Order: sequence, then C-alpha cells, then structure tokens
Amino acid sequence: MKTTYYLGLFLCLIISPIQAQKSSEYFKKIQKSYVNTQEPLVMIAAHRGAHLDEPENSLAALRKTIELGVDIMELDVRFTKDRKMVLMHDKKVDRTTNAKGLVSDFTFEEIRKLRLKHHEQVTNEQIPTLEEAFQLAKGQVLIDLDIKDDATLDSIIVLVNRMKMEKNCFFFVYEPEEVLMLQKKNKNFQIMIRTESEEAVKKLVASGAKPQAVHIDPSHYNSEVVKAIKQIPARVWINALGAVDFKAAQQPAAFEEVLKLGANMIQTDQPAKLKEYLKSQGKYR
Repeated sequence: MKTTYYLGLFLCLIISPIQAQKSSEYFKKIQKSYVNTQEPLVMIAAHRGAHLDEPENSLAALRKTIELGVDIMELDVRFTKDRKMVLMHDKKVDRTTNAKGLVSDFTFEEIRKLRLKHHEQVTNEQIPTLEEAFQLAKGQVLIDLDIKDDATLDSIIVLVNRMKMEKNCFFFVYEPEEVLMLQKKNKNFQIMIRTESEEAVKKLVASGAKPQAVHIDPSHYNSEVVKAIKQIPARVWINALGAVDFKAAQQPAAFEEVLKLGANMIQTDQPAKLKEYLKSQGKYR
C-alpha cells in the first residue's frame, strides 16, 4: 500500500511540472499568434466560454475552454450594486440564474448566493468575479473583455495592471479614440475594436490607432476590408454565431462562410467543432 502511495506521489511530482511547462509553451504560442497578423493560422474564441458543456460566463466554462486548447474566452463584465466586477452578459440575472432582477441591484454577497443555470437546470456554479477568471486564465488562455457597462472600465484597467494581465487579455472597444486612450494609459494593453461598416474601417485606418484585432460584420466582410485591416497590422475577427454555427454543427465545412475571405479570428459557440475543422484544413496548431 505504502509503495503504491509513494509511487503515485512520485509520478505526480514528475508529471505536474511537465504539464505546466507544456501549458506555458502552448500559451506562448497563443500570445505570439495574437500579434502575428500575417500567419496562416486562425484563432478561435469561445463565446462566453465553452457554454455548450457548462454555464456561460462561469469558471467551469473557462476551465473547459482551457481544456479544449482554444485561444480565447470571450466574457462579459458588469458591476454589482457595491461595484464588484462579476461575469454576466445580460443586465438581469433572470435567464442565467435561479433568481430575478438587475445585476446592479444585487450586492456582491447577495449575488454569490445565486446559482447559474445550464440548459435550464440549476447547477452548483456561482457567478464568478473578473479577478477569479483572471486567476484561472493566467498563462492559459486569452480573455476577451466585453465591457457591458462603461462604468467598469477604470476598475478593469486597475485590475489588469495589478494582476499583470496585459498580455493575457484584450479590451473590446468601439471607437479609435478609445484605442488611443487605452494605449496611452499602458502601451502594453492589447485591444480589439468593433467596426460596423466599411466606413468605420476607413475611419480607423485614418486615425492612426493600432489595435491588434478588428471586429467586422458580414455586411462589410470583403477582400478590401480584410486587406486594409491586415495592413494596420491587425487580425480580422468575425462571428460564426447563429446561422453559421448552426449549420457547422452538422456540416463543419459551413465554417468556410466566415473563413473564405481571410478572417483569422473566429468567435463561435462551437469551439471544439471549429478547432477540429481548422486542424483538418491545416489552419490550426
């Protein structure tokens, strides 16, 4: 019995550092990909985490995202009544928890008593804080900070700086001026900007702002836009959410709808399916 115990302990002591080293090396590849806009590899963002398997915006969904070995978890940040930063997409907790009401009407102590739902079933998962998500994600996966309440921005900046997460996350903003402002606050901040038209892309290029990624929509997804963004240089992000994901669940080649013109960051509700398809096409590590 003792021999078995000590053998198990010995193997754990050997294997754990090896796994940690592999994880660290893999994350360095993710970081390198994020700033290498010209590489042929496509990056995968799990929308609200791997929420097909776990509750959206939960630590369990983040763990599953890391386990899947994809690049990014997109998450949503809101304030509680007492200004604690928690992960929640909707203004209200109704859809995703066993309670009802505005996130901003709950104190942190109150909101921690709630439990997240998955496929309408209540789980044991709590609503996590942004700090908890950072602790879990550090050195494992990039975090896309979808800031649902502008009032949280200053607090997010403080937390990113304090936890040294500058190269472990990126801010999702909407105007070139916000890119310039953030990079003035910390030159190491990583940023993605949302554009809603070809004109918005032209405005971004003219501003001189240098985000690492630019979010586009199908309405202005064309070769000229992709070329202009890659010349910034920046990666081109587009969503597979909705119809593309739905079709790809049965026919993975449907992902070509968002890949065909050169987009190289894809947000999806089907991260495992997308990874499998990209690997089959030689477009994923």
